[in-house]
Amino acid sequence: MKAESVTSHRGGMWAWLFQRITAVLLIVCLAIHLVFTHIVGIGDISYDTIGDRLAHAGFIAVDIILLAAGTFHALNGLRMVLMDYWFTSRKRALALTVVLWVVGLAALVYGIWALWPWIS
Repeated sequence: MKAESVTSHRGGMWAWLFQRITAVLLIVCLAIHLVFTHIVGIGDISYDTIGDRLAHAGFIAVDIILLAAGTFHALNGLRMVLMDYWFTSRKRALALTVVLWVVGLAALVYGIWALWPWIS
């Protein structure tokens, strides 16, 4: 029996690898976010206190990493499921990948735009 090769239109090695990397990033960054938001920063949660936390570059970095890793992880997982069941041809898989990349980049730009008052 021949071993199946992992081709790009059936998922790909890089997509598999980045799925695992983003999973680790999500776990670490989410733990950091939750510890500093709910354990260290105990107190009143309001617009001002969240703004004070976001004034630190570390919190902005963790939030952007969470946004990027979460977006990629979710859309890549969706891509894998859709390619397993409906997008079986190479042409349709490529179109799906392009559409999901555009959606992901739009979500990333929108999320960074929402954080922009604290970045600049």
